[in-house]
Amino acid sequence: MHTRRGFTIIELLVTLGVIGILVAILLPALGIVRGNAGLAKSTSNMRQTYTLMQNYSTANRDTIVPSLFDRTNALVKGKARSAAVPPAGQQYMGTWADILWTDAGYGPIVSDDAAGSYDYRVDNPDGTLYEKVPGFDRGPFRSAVPLKRQFTGKISLDADIDGNKFGSRATTLSEPGMFAANNFFDSRSATKRALTNHAYDARAELSGSSETFFTNGQITRPDGSAYLIDSIACETIDVVDANGVDPLDAEDPQESQVDFRYPGETCAMLLLDGHTRTEQRWEDSTDLEGLANDLNDNGTQKSTATSDKKDQGRGVRFRHLDMR
Repeated sequence: MHTRRGFTIIELLVTLGVIGILVAILLPALGIVRGNAGLAKSTSNMRQTYTLMQNYSTANRDTIVPSLFDRTNALVKGKARSAAVPPAGQQYMGTWADILWTDAGYGPIVSDDAAGSYDYRVDNPDGTLYEKVPGFDRGPFRSAVPLKRQFTGKISLDADIDGNKFGSRATTLSEPGMFAANNFFDSRSATKRALTNHAYDARAELSGSSETFFTNGQITRPDGSAYLIDSIACETIDVVDANGVDPLDAEDPQESQVDFRYPGETCAMLLLDGHTRTEQRWEDSTDLEGLANDLNDNGTQKSTATSDKKDQGRGVRFRHLDMR
């Protein structure tokens, strides 16, 4: 007769210890795999967005999709945002995502217990839709990775942007992260841009109330000109280089709107030639742009030192995209 021998306490502890070690080794690797999958999906969304941008440009005389528009005082209003909530926002105001969402024909009428029926055919969806209708076709205008922290700083020196009049603010950690368009492409009139967040923009020196648009032919280096970047705050991002907060300043979490949400603390960008790139964390916009393109609004370089003129940084521009 054979007796059955069980595991001793020591053997069980050793086995559990080995399993614990294996889990500790595998979990970071699995996290990296998931993160890389999220990055791949996010960059795919950016490339899909670029295709829609090209369609818009083809139909609008080579015009680059404006990051913001405000047709409130225009004689011809154009496409109007709905005045109802959600999302927050005003009629005749919107972002690049509203334009492309509408052009692409996304979004049916959605029934919402809190707001009744809301027509998402004219508005890129904000937080309410993400929480209440998880199976809804949301389009490619956000990351595949949810927000990991909430932004509590000032979004912009522009009161209309900071006050969420364009319906572009992220709200909860469960939402997919935002893609933010470079607000160099703000199409609002010079009088609305002046003395706010466009001190770096030569167009702010213009007078009058006409809207301003850029064409692809005006961009001097599309392969280094940023249009979209991973953001933690909203659908647009400003670059302030004088007496203001720099949303690209990754050193201060309360100021930075960039979300380094992928493995290795990286973020994704869409450039105006259609390719995407990832960048590891930087300190401020100078790390990206260098000093070679650190220009005054009239196009002259701020520094005349020869060594500074050679500093290209990482070769990514957010300002002065129409200057050499």
